[in-house]
Amino acid sequence: MAFFYRLSVLVFLITFAAVQGLAQSQSHSTAPYLIFKTTYAFPASSLKIDEAVATVNKRTFTQGVYGSYGKGLNLSLGVGKMLNPTFGVELNAQLLLGSALTTTYSSDADSTSGSVSSRVRGVILKPFIVVRNSGDLLSIYTKLGLAIVTYARRYEQLDLQTIIDNSDYHLSTEATDISKPKVGFAACFGLSFRISESISLFVEANGQILSLPITKGHYTKYTLNGKDGLPTMKTSEKSWVYERSTTSDPNAQANDSKPGVQLYDPAYLSNVGVGAGFIYHF
Repeated sequence: MAFFYRLSVLVFLITFAAVQGLAQSQSHSTAPYLIFKTTYAFPASSLKIDEAVATVNKRTFTQGVYGSYGKGLNLSLGVGKMLNPTFGVELNAQLLLGSALTTTYSSDADSTSGSVSSRVRGVILKPFIVVRNSGDLLSIYTKLGLAIVTYARRYEQLDLQTIIDNSDYHLSTEATDISKPKVGFAACFGLSFRISESISLFVEANGQILSLPITKGHYTKYTLNGKDGLPTMKTSEKSWVYERSTTSDPNAQANDSKPGVQLYDPAYLSNVGVGAGFIYHF
């Protein structure tokens, strides 16, 4: 009888401890958390994403920029909460650092050389629906959500050296393009491992489908042979708007007090990447 009494007490204690542990695990799994992530992304595909045009002594030079502005390093900070052990919500703010995309001018016919590079900097908000397995130590998760561009700028630097009519020319410019807000799609798939009561580490594969609606731009630097040309440039020469179609009429009188018109060229920002970081559980 004493044996069965001790056994029943032992079973009761084990059951009580298991219930307490399960309740504590579930309370941890549904507690809010902070997330920090760094990602290195690769272009989803390579497209023409920019067209750099330079005019020197009435001669025009054009160079295409190819790739994706989504390439490079990105940092994210977010907050989330599991509504139950399986489903949750998360909001991330992603800082686009990105890699500069560089192409070169080269022509032996007129001794032309130089380069043009451009990159995008901005902030993207990413609200996610999180689907996670119920494991509290090792978890597999999927995130599906939106990529909302709240702020984005495209920066371009051009350096060109050429010889025209036996005269040397060196043109150096910097320009900024401005994007409107845009909504795309984002997804993640990863593993997280809890190393303490408050900290989890994770690795994931992620990606986004997104392009930036660039609407207007302007030069912030324009020097020819070391001389600043911005003060003497017309508004139509140093600033521009992007339109989906343009018309050139040689008989029409140009309005130099308004920005010039360039063909609309959205900035491709789609990518796939590998991310890692940590989660702080409250």
